Amino acid sequence: MSQRGTWRRCLIAWLLPAMAATAAAAQRAPRVLAADSALEGSRAVELRWPVAVAAASSLEIAVADAWGPRLVIFTTAAGSAQTRAVDLPASPLDVAFDGERYVVALRGRGALVTVEGPDFEPRSLGLPAGVVPGPLAAAPGGGLLLYDAAGGRVLTLDAAGAQRGETMVAGHLTALVAGAGGGFYAGFAGLAEIRRYGPDGSLLATWTVPGEGPLAAWPSGMVVEPGGDLLIADRHAGRIVVLDAAGRLVGVGSRRGWDAGQLLEPAGMTRLPDGRLAVADQGNGRLQIFRRLDGRPAP
Repeated sequence: MSQRGTWRRCLIAWLLPAMAATAAAAQRAPRVLAADSALEGSRAVELRWPVAVAAASSLEIAVADAWGPRLVIFTTAAGSAQTRAVDLPASPLDVAFDGERYVVALRGRGALVTVEGPDFEPRSLGLPAGVVPGPLAAAPGGGLLLYDAAGGRVLTLDAAGAQRGETMVAGHLTALVAGAGGGFYAGFAGLAEIRRYGPDGSLLATWTVPGEGPLAAWPSGMVVEPGGDLLIADRHAGRIVVLDAAGRLVGVGSRRGWDAGQLLEPAGMTRLPDGRLAVADQGNGRLQIFRRLDGRPAP
């Protein structure tokens, strides 16, 4: 046997027990989320294929629906939710709220779309030439973080879409969220990996998301909570994984399924100002709201 073959066998022999132990730990992890409510829309505006979610407030939540394509905006008042659909020029990939407006990344377009004002009027937001939009996130203090799938980089953009900086990343980036103190977290499918980058673009930490079952974890959305916990939507396993600020497993949220409080292919999520978690439950065609069970962190 060649030296390379021997090395590979040794590596696999070392990795398999470690991976099995990590998966077993995930199975035993405590449940830290509970179902609060679910929104499916109305007969006139029904969610079909939600791919991302953002919130202007705890009472106004926008869901990017690839079926339309459209942005479905839920406004809750007096215990009931009203829905409104805003047509989009192409299928949405992601949506963020930057403090003033919703910003939508569109599939196959070199531009973003903003949705703002009392009439939720969509407007095109130009991007630097050659940029192919991927996941995006609102940046603290204004502006946006946007993954450029063509350049393999995360761009820092101002409110007008002009580039202010970039960080090169390697891998299939599928989730992006800004860090509370600057910088950002990036999730990578295939690697089941989360990387934390500093404000200067330096790589600060790399963590592996524990898988469940035969498939590796697929990060499809992330939320950073005020106490430092990182909540990660695992598309493959239909669950939420909670890591602390050091990357250690705190617990898990929903499991895979069709019932209330269960998820099928979660595609994105956002933290509401009141501390709850809104998840785009793509496989079930609904928006699910969760609350923390363990009391950390305080809203």
